[in-house]
Amino acid sequence: MKLIQQPKTLTEEAFEILQDAIINNQLQFNVLYSATELGQMLGGISRTPVREAAQMLERIGIVKIEKNKGIRILPTSFATMIESFQIRLMLEVPLIRRAAEVRTEQDLQQLNTIFENFKQQATSGDATGTLKADRDYHLALLQIVGNQKAIDIISNTRNQVLIAGSATIPHSRSCMQTFEDHLELHQAMLDGNAEKAAEAMRAHIINTATLLIHQESEKRQNWSDYQNSDDLSWI
Repeated sequence: MKLIQQPKTLTEEAFEILQDAIINNQLQFNVLYSATELGQMLGGISRTPVREAAQMLERIGIVKIEKNKGIRILPTSFATMIESFQIRLMLEVPLIRRAAEVRTEQDLQQLNTIFENFKQQATSGDATGTLKADRDYHLALLQIVGNQKAIDIISNTRNQVLIAGSATIPHSRSCMQTFEDHLELHQAMLDGNAEKAAEAMRAHIINTATLLIHQESEKRQNWSDYQNSDDLSWI
C-alpha cells in the first residue's frame, strides 16, 4: 500500500532551496546575508522559516549564524573534505555490502532503470545531469537497506563536498569516466556479490576523493598535499 506523503513545511522547502543555491554557487562564501534578504530571494517569505532553515544548515556545517549580523556561508576546508570521505567509507561501504545481500528483483529493476538514466546523462556529456544521476544512483543503492538516518548523514557529507565549489566533472574526469567508475559496483549488485560490491564502493569513494582533493589542492594554497596522505587508507 502506498503511503501518504506528508507536505513539506516552509522551513523544509527553504532549507532545500538554500542548500541547492549554496551548492550551485548562487550564494557566495563569507558574505553575510540577512534573513530578510534571503527571504526576498526565496519569493518574499518571512524571516522565521529562513532562520529555522539556517539553523538546520548550521547543524550540518554549511553556514554560520552570527548573532545580530547575519548568515555566512562557510567554504569547505581540507579537513572537512577528508572527514566527509571518511564518513562515506565508514557508512556507505558496509551499507552497500548489506544491500547486495538483501536486494530483491524489484530493487534490481529500479536500480537498472536509474543506472540506464545515469548512462544516458553521461553519454550526453551533461555535467550537471551526470552529477544528479550519480547522486540518484547512490541514493537508490542506500534505500535498498532503508536506514534513513545513515542516508541523511551520507547525503549531508556529499553536499559538503559539492560545496567545496567544484566537482571532478569535467576538470579531473569526463562524464563517461564517472559513469564507468560505477560499472564494477553495479555488476556486483546484480550478481548479489556482497564482498565485491563493498570492495567496489570503497575503491570508487577513494578514487573520487583522490581526484577531487588533488584537483582542489592545486588551486588552494591552504590545502595539504594529499599525495602522501593515509587519511583514508586506514578505513
